[in-house]
Amino acid sequence: MSITEDKPIKLFSKYLLASFGSAIVMSIYSLVDALCVGQYEGEVGGAALAVVMPLWTIIFSFGLLFGIGGATLMVERRGRNEIEEGNVFYTVAFIGAAFITIILWILINCFENPLLRFFGASDDTVFSYAKKYTFWMKISLPVFLLGQFFTCFLRNDHAPMRATLAVICGGITNIILDVSLVFGCKMGIRGAGLATMIGQFVSFGILCTHFFSKKRQIKFVKINKFKRNLFQIVKVGIPSFVLDIAMGVLVILFNNQIVTYTDGEEETATLAIYGVICNIVALVQSLGYAVGQASQPLLSENYGAGKLSRVKKFLKYGIISCCIISFIAVLFLELFPKEVLCIFLSVEKDSLILKICSSIERKYFLSFIFLCFNVFTTYYLQSILKAHYAFIVSICRGFIISCSLLYFLPAVFGFSAIWYTMLITEIIILSINVFLVIKTYRKLEYNKGDIGVVDYEPKIQK
Repeated sequence: MSITEDKPIKLFSKYLLASFGSAIVMSIYSLVDALCVGQYEGEVGGAALAVVMPLWTIIFSFGLLFGIGGATLMVERRGRNEIEEGNVFYTVAFIGAAFITIILWILINCFENPLLRFFGASDDTVFSYAKKYTFWMKISLPVFLLGQFFTCFLRNDHAPMRATLAVICGGITNIILDVSLVFGCKMGIRGAGLATMIGQFVSFGILCTHFFSKKRQIKFVKINKFKRNLFQIVKVGIPSFVLDIAMGVLVILFNNQIVTYTDGEEETATLAIYGVICNIVALVQSLGYAVGQASQPLLSENYGAGKLSRVKKFLKYGIISCCIISFIAVLFLELFPKEVLCIFLSVEKDSLILKICSSIERKYFLSFIFLCFNVFTTYYLQSILKAHYAFIVSICRGFIISCSLLYFLPAVFGFSAIWYTMLITEIIILSINVFLVIKTYRKLEYNKGDIGVVDYEPKIQK
């Protein structure tokens, strides 16, 4: 298979199918945990998982930082037939990922309690449940981060199906053990954490089999100019990092705003509802990631080879895929908000949580109309080495606009307005992304040598 020669629609379909499989099963890690814990522990368990969510986000964000950044540069160099230079980026990215893994492992093990309190565990019961779940996370953190890192590189080393197989096997293991440990062994939320850890070990083991494959091209090589290469990796990867870690930051801020504006039964109920929303957001956003991650190696390698007409085709396929996903997701979630909640939580018919969930969920889920396109655009801009555009948009979406609205809306219009935060954010970001896509579509630039230093139009396009 040649990424720069085979039919674009055939290639895109293959990579998208693999990425969808990974995205859906990856989401199952959190979805099945939330479902089992919510049914077994009730609202308190759901609230505890909402508190733990930022930890997941931080870990996976750093995996994307070095994984997407290094892999994008690696395949762009391959498009120029510079295989050795591509492996330099792989080697540097791995060193960076390993270093940050050690730092995070130490921090989470040493500062677990203050972190959970900061993430919104003000209630002692919620705090104790959150600690039960994170017990296993503290043991296995390196596998989670490096697993995300290797998944990115396998997709870019012409092994998207192996990456998908790894995630599927890990997800199936997680599902089986979730049910067995949470309900069968009556371990509750602690069992969910153990199931997730074991599932991730299975996934990581399958990823590592790629290094025994004769078809692999990635390998460790001698490094020159380590700092310069690391800077380029971070420069390209940071938009994906910001995109992902922003979700964790928003969860923390949402949790703290909920605690500030509510109390007692309403606080626990609202935290539990938001915990369900977080899991749905993770699923829908991961589908946007799937489109972006399927497109990224195809865009990057063709861009590196100067096949700009093919780059435009992959862009069109990605946009169409995002529109279809958004339409289906919003239609379903707006029609069945209570049913979605009851899947995740065991609640009584006349409970407060059931009375307030529809209004909260329907307001928040409207933002999904634009979510996938905005996520995909970040990957597109990274893939054609417009990381500065992607970074600016990611910062605006993940921090500047969303965080400002998160405090402004409830202060001016009342607490209920907080649930429109992401809808307004996505609309603003949509207008920026549409402008950038049109601009780059009309005249795709080709970068040679240092990123952003020399631009020229290729003389021959296929």
